[in-house]
Amino acid sequence: MTNDNIQAQDVARLNELVAELSALTERLTAGRLPDDVADADITDLIAAGARLFSARTDIEGKQELAFPPHGLNATQSVVLVTALMEAADINLFDLAIWYRRVA
Repeated sequence: MTNDNIQAQDVARLNELVAELSALTERLTAGRLPDDVADADITDLIAAGARLFSARTDIEGKQELAFPPHGLNATQSVVLVTALMEAADINLFDLAIWYRRVA
């Protein structure tokens, strides 16, 4: 099996998992059950998405995120950004410097 075949299989599998994950998280949040998900699992999920997004940005340049309607609201975005900044020990000054670099 060639590298291209393996890569295509991996991408197809990731697409399947993302679709399944989206449905699962929708049910969990609708049922008000996110407390039942381990912190480490949420952290791993966010980190994996961030690494994938960052790697793609490194290869293709700045990427636009196009969320579907009701995919991610302003509050959810700010809560996530704040948690990411705290986890990476980034303050608003640091963010401003990095923002200019990647924008």
